[in-house]
Amino acid sequence: MKNILIPTDFSIRSLGYVHSVAAHYPHETVNIIFMHALNMPDSLFDLITYTRNSRHIDLITADFKDGCEIIRNKYASSVHQLKVEFFHGNTRAAFRNFCLAQNIDVIVSPMDHEYHLPSKRSYNPSKLIASSKYPLLKTPLLSTRKVVAKSTISALLLASE
Repeated sequence: MKNILIPTDFSIRSLGYVHSVAAHYPHETVNIIFMHALNMPDSLFDLITYTRNSRHIDLITADFKDGCEIIRNKYASSVHQLKVEFFHGNTRAAFRNFCLAQNIDVIVSPMDHEYHLPSKRSYNPSKLIASSKYPLLKTPLLSTRKVVAKSTISALLLASE
């Protein structure tokens, strides 16, 4: 069973990469870890009162949660586990440790994703991912149906497998 890391900005569009993963590993069960990258706090007070997930759970939108549920149901036979993890930091060593802790085998490197920052501490981890020594699955969104580009929850259901 492979553990696949997909960077996310909690948009419905980022969920579409699961279709590519399922198509790339058709006869294998995978675990999907959606990773959202956050910078560490700057001030001493923020660092002292910093808790890893409590403030950041609010970044996960209701649409994203609904989309995850749709993905779980649609790919129940090929996706064993689907979860969201927050990566705190911006160094290669921290990222390597995060990937080791999550037992990551492959990282999805989106080719056509516009990364939107849902909070002031969020950042696009593409440079960090590109410099990592993990195998990359460079993939575009499956474009057999134009409906996926609309980034709606219904598009997740209509995307071809």
